[in-house]
Amino acid sequence: MVKVIDKFRVNGKGKCNIQLSRGMKAIVVMLFLSAVMSCSLLTSKKQASLYMSNKYYNYIQPTFELYIKVTEKWLIKNRTYLSNNHKKERLMNMPFELGNKEDSDKAILLVHGLGDSPYSFSDIANSLHKQGYYVQVLLLPGHGSKPQDLMLPNYADWQEVVDHYANLLKNDFSDVWLGGYSTGGNLVTIHTIENKGVDGLLLFAPGFQSNIPIIEKFARVVSLFVDGYERDETNLAKYTSSTIQGAIAYTDSASKLRDLLDDTIIKIPTLVVVSEADSIIDSASIKALFLKHFNHPKNRMVWYGNADNEDDSVKYLTMNFEKERISTGSHMSPLFAPDNPYYGVYGERRTCKVTFKELVSLRCPNNKDLWYGAYGYKEEGKKHTRLTWNPYYLEMEKEMEKIAY
Repeated sequence: MVKVIDKFRVNGKGKCNIQLSRGMKAIVVMLFLSAVMSCSLLTSKKQASLYMSNKYYNYIQPTFELYIKVTEKWLIKNRTYLSNNHKKERLMNMPFELGNKEDSDKAILLVHGLGDSPYSFSDIANSLHKQGYYVQVLLLPGHGSKPQDLMLPNYADWQEVVDHYANLLKNDFSDVWLGGYSTGGNLVTIHTIENKGVDGLLLFAPGFQSNIPIIEKFARVVSLFVDGYERDETNLAKYTSSTIQGAIAYTDSASKLRDLLDDTIIKIPTLVVVSEADSIIDSASIKALFLKHFNHPKNRMVWYGNADNEDDSVKYLTMNFEKERISTGSHMSPLFAPDNPYYGVYGERRTCKVTFKELVSLRCPNNKDLWYGAYGYKEEGKKHTRLTWNPYYLEMEKEMEKIAY
């Protein structure tokens, strides 16, 4: 059951310390929206970088190896563990690298999304390593420890850590790629536009445009009334709860990216993978932005859903698998192979929730009445839970390799 954290306050340096009853909050929003927005803008002034704060740890290190070490120390002391296997949980949330710099002639930095962790790239990182990349996977500030830590960073903190480690890679490699999932897709694309030296992009369900645009307009207003929502934390690889501050950081990244794209054509090879039925991002808008602002002969969009045009750069793949009881793709499904030990067909993480309240079965793969699709997807006569793996994963691997060579 969703629990709203009922605090009417401004976090940061603002002075909006108004206290109101619940019944008055909606009235205040309606009557004094302009005043609230002004107050919100005061609180959004640039603050010192989080890595310099005594509230957090210094994740800006001179090498990626040192970054991994200081992050592990932070997680050992600050993660709220969900199981008795602390080492397993830390490894799922740790930044990591694959390969040796001396053995690779190209490198890639991968960046996860809001509320997620480096485990988002547990399969893709291995695939890229096998294809010859030296791979680094970041942990964005505020992640991996406990949901409350997402109250600490803002968009600039996320962009700063991406920019820092991307630029370090450029010092060691002449061929540097960036990859991102959801919010991470925004961050790596912004870096590409604002900095030189990126040779290609791999974007998985990039968060260029939310499926709920009103969030971008009113997230800062909402932050004056609530901090976020809490749910029981049961997923070892991502947060189940969320904070308004995290939503603001995401919307700032999306808004900035779209503003930059207005005046930009990205002319490096780019692979974009999206699910038509994605409940988090507006997949149609992502496709339109890709076709308009990404221009390279090797570009490719993999679209899990129905075909609706004849553009040669878009590959359409149906997600209607009757035998496997799959109706659609989801926001996260492109990332994971069917044999992923946590999110795969017979993986450990099988919540099988149709809604927040309704738990269908703890053994989803054996429940012949349960179907898979995007979160919240409904179809008459069927009960759906979220699809967490990609039935086309091997085909996607080939697309990743094809665009880079």
